[in-house]
Amino acid sequence: MKILIISDIHANWYALEAILDKETYDALIFLGDVVDFGPSPRNCVKFLMNSSKGRFWGVRGDHDHAMAYGINSKCPGELNSLSDITREWGEGFLSSEEVGFLRRLPINNQFSIHSMNFELVHGSDLDTASLGESGSSSDTEYNDFDKQERNYILIGHSHKPYIKLVGNTTILNPGSAGQPRDFNPRASYAVIENGVPYIKRVSYDIERTVNNLERSALPKQLTSKLSSMLYVGGILN
Repeated sequence: MKILIISDIHANWYALEAILDKETYDALIFLGDVVDFGPSPRNCVKFLMNSSKGRFWGVRGDHDHAMAYGINSKCPGELNSLSDITREWGEGFLSSEEVGFLRRLPINNQFSIHSMNFELVHGSDLDTASLGESGSSSDTEYNDFDKQERNYILIGHSHKPYIKLVGNTTILNPGSAGQPRDFNPRASYAVIENGVPYIKRVSYDIERTVNNLERSALPKQLTSKLSSMLYVGGILN
């Protein structure tokens, strides 16, 4: 049994395609944020919609929620304006059916696969921002999660991958498929194969994504900033 876990695609079809070309899987888990920042929102949303007809579990990210309801995503700092502009541009490509799909994604999700209990959220206090620079934290911060008897708690949002075992619970963030922010530009994702979790990376044709951004009607200053984020795999001040 092999489960593919992806998060934070951010309308980057070529990054997602590189993952799909590399991996076969029996089930797909999506941890939110398929839209904003990238040039291919419709291709990415359509992939998830088609996947949802099979063994698929997902949650709605903050950018998905903003796109679905036409509101601000409340990103911090400069990311907020990048999100607003790309969302207003990208919503013109999505059909009502595709927007409806984003609305129907739950905020959190709990289920079992092959006797493994999962909890999915897009963002959480258990993400790396709360773990400190070393990625360590006191066990008391996890007590409530331990009591829920989850084998896996899967989290997106930070764009930074990690796996941490706390008691009997594995807390996993697959990183970002389409816009990594750990200064490694390769697409990041995770798999759970025969009950064992792995973080994986794959190179993709960043130039094709950048070319699509540059050919779009988005402002040149914005596409230049987004392109630099893709090339370096992070946000430069």
